[in-house]
Order: sequence, then C-alpha cells, then structure tokens
Amino acid sequence: MSTADALGKVWLFTGLEKQQLDAIASFAFQKTFAPDEVIIEEGRTGNGLFVVSSGNVEVVKGLGTENAQVVAKFGPGEVFGEMALLGEWPRTASVRAIDEVECIGIDRWVFIDQLGKQPEVAIRMLQILAQRLKDTDERLAES
Repeated sequence: MSTADALGKVWLFTGLEKQQLDAIASFAFQKTFAPDEVIIEEGRTGNGLFVVSSGNVEVVKGLGTENAQVVAKFGPGEVFGEMALLGEWPRTASVRAIDEVECIGIDRWVFIDQLGKQPEVAIRMLQILAQRLKDTDERLAES
C-alpha cells in the first residue's frame, strides 16, 4: 500500500482528493520503533503526528511512575499525536511500541507550509476536527 493510500484511510485525511494525499505523502517519512520504545513522551512539546502502518502501540499516562495507566491501544491505520500538527502543546500522554512498529510520520512545519500552498486541505481538516470535537462534546453531555 502506498503512503498516500495509507493516509487516505486515516480519519484526519478522509475525503481529501488523491492529489492532496499525494502532496502530503511527498513529505511524510517512515520510521520503525522497537518493542517498548517510547515514540512520544508525555509533557514534551510535540512536532507532528504518526500513523501506525504495522504493529501496535499503547498510550500511557504517567509512564515511568507507579501510577502509570494504559489509556488506549492503537494498531495499523490509527493515528496519534495529531494535535501536534496544529500547535506546540505538551503531549498529554506517552506512546510506546508494544511490538515492532512501523509508522508514517508527518512533521508540523512541513505540513503547515503545505497547507499554505493548498488551503482546501486546511479547510477539509478543520471540518473533520470540528466534527470530532462536536462528537466528543455530545458524548460528554451524555455522561
């Protein structure tokens, strides 16, 4: 599967046209992580996102403390660190490889530069993020 095809299956890029996915794929990179390797670290400023191509990761709050808690697990096709594409906020949790993990990475600065060249991608992604925020608000209201 090509990088563009893999990105097209990710919720954040759903609905983008092939040439838009190809443009994003052109600056994406591949990275492999060993079992138990920390991919992103809680509290550190993020600089991009990762899409799991193969393997599995776990999202851990308080990694390295006695109160560490696994809050999610992700496998192929799932994305983590997406908020780092849009701002320099500290990571809210650590992500660690469960087994050997292959990821597609996208760096924020390259991504933002690309959005300046293709504002329709930015508009589509804002719509997707707004929908996810709305869905989260509705779930919280039901609790």
